[in-house]
Amino acid sequence: MLAEVVVVAKVSRYNIDFMFKASLDKMAQVIPALMVLLSFGMLTLPYFTDDKTFELITIFPTLLILVIVFISYLYSPQGYEINLDSIAVVRKMGKFFISRKDIASIRPLSESELGGVWRMAGNGGVFGYTGWFSSGKIGKMRWFVTQRKNYILIELNSGKKILLSPDDVSGFMESMK
Repeated sequence: MLAEVVVVAKVSRYNIDFMFKASLDKMAQVIPALMVLLSFGMLTLPYFTDDKTFELITIFPTLLILVIVFISYLYSPQGYEINLDSIAVVRKMGKFFISRKDIASIRPLSESELGGVWRMAGNGGVFGYTGWFSSGKIGKMRWFVTQRKNYILIELNSGKKILLSPDDVSGFMESMK
């Protein structure tokens, strides 16, 4: 099973690493594209009116939208690395590490088990779904998710919960053994 997915085994003399891809779902692709189009649309609006104050009014929101898209891109999950010591959420701007010794449990999670979710603080669809979310069934979680399926729930010894979404759930779980 591990051979048919984009799982790269890198062997060093100390440990074995596995890399699991995290593809974006359609929503996480469309939202940033629409935000960029909206920004450029806002920049062109002043050229269709004689009011120069309108130009000044549109610059700040346009720049804000572009900065949000850029920062979301830098911190969006690209994949997940697993080695003997940790799970790393790979992002354009550094990695987020989860120590394996801190993991109390790890399991696949279905959409029905997740239940209704609301965003407490974070990104809800710009190159993924990241930040702090809450579910009536699971409670508060930190998300490093790129698609609204293929969930893996990690519960830490501290009681904190982390949600990931690798393309290959079964391969990810197999590599955690």
